[in-house]
Amino acid sequence: MCKNKNIKRVLVPVQFDKASKKLLRYAWHLANTLGAELLLLHTSQTKDLTFTQQSRNIHQLRSFAEKILTGEQKSNAHPVAYECVVRPGFLSESIASVVFDYAVDMVLMETCVLHQEEDQQDLNNAAAVMELVSCPVMVMPCTVTYKTLENLVFATDFTDQEDHVLQQIVSFAAQVGANLTLVQVYDKSERENLSDYKAAMQKTQKKLTGKNVTLRLLEEDDTLEGISDFAERSEANMLILATQDNYLLKRLFSSNYIKTMAYHTRYPILTFRQLKKKPCAGQCTNSKNKNAEQQTILGEALTIAG
Repeated sequence: MCKNKNIKRVLVPVQFDKASKKLLRYAWHLANTLGAELLLLHTSQTKDLTFTQQSRNIHQLRSFAEKILTGEQKSNAHPVAYECVVRPGFLSESIASVVFDYAVDMVLMETCVLHQEEDQQDLNNAAAVMELVSCPVMVMPCTVTYKTLENLVFATDFTDQEDHVLQQIVSFAAQVGANLTLVQVYDKSERENLSDYKAAMQKTQKKLTGKNVTLRLLEEDDTLEGISDFAERSEANMLILATQDNYLLKRLFSSNYIKTMAYHTRYPILTFRQLKKKPCAGQCTNSKNKNAEQQTILGEALTIAG
C-alpha cells in the first residue's frame, strides 16, 4: 500500500487515440491542482521492442503529449512537468513495476461508461489495474471534463477503516482544497448495528478534529444507489471509495447503473486499497455465484451419470 500523504506523481496510460487526448487534458488540470508531475506510460502491445522501436515510441509519446499539454497551459498556471515511459506488452503486464520503479502515487484511468455493454475493455483495464497496484486509482468517465474539486464524498464504513488510508483521503482533500464528507450508507437490515455505527463515527470525528470534514450516517434501501444519490444531492465533484478488491467498481459500472446515468457515470471515482475486517458484499456475492455454478455443474454431472 502506498502510504504517501501527498500525491506527487500521477501515472497516465497513453495510446495515441482520442480517448488519450481527453485523458491527458484532464490529467493536466488534475496535476496542476495537486502540484504534481505526470508520468505518461505507453505500452506497445507487442511482445518485444527493439532499441529503434523504443526510441520511436518515446519520440511519438513526447510529441503527442506536448501538443495536448501545451494547449492546456495558461499564462497564470504553473507548468506541469511530465516524464515519458514506454514498455512492451500490455498495460496489465507492466504497470505494477512502473508504479514501483517511478514511485507513482496515483494512477489515472479512463473508461467510457456509455459503451460498456458493447465493449468492456476499458473498464476491465481500470478494474484490473486496481488489483495490480497499491496506490490509489482514479477512474474518469470519458464523457467528463475537469471541474474544480470543491466537494468530495467518501463512501465508508466507520466500523471498518484503516487509519492510514483515512489519513490519505483526508490529505488528498486538503491537497486539492476541497470539502470532504464521509458517509456510511446502510440498509434496514443493519438497524440493529446503528449504535455501533454512531459510536464508530464519533470516534472517527475525534480523529479528524480540526479537519475540513463532515460525517454522516444514511439509511437507504439500496446501498450503492444511496451512495450515488447522496453524492448527487451533495453536488460532489468526485466519489471516493476504499475497498479490498475491484468488485464494487465493477458493480458501479454495471449495465443497471449505466442505463440510469447514475452520478458515478458522470463524475470520476477515486479508489483506495484497504484491508477489510468484514467480508465485503462482493466476496459474499462471488461465493454465492461460485456455489451456484458448482451446484449446476454437479447437477449436470449427475444427470449424465444417471
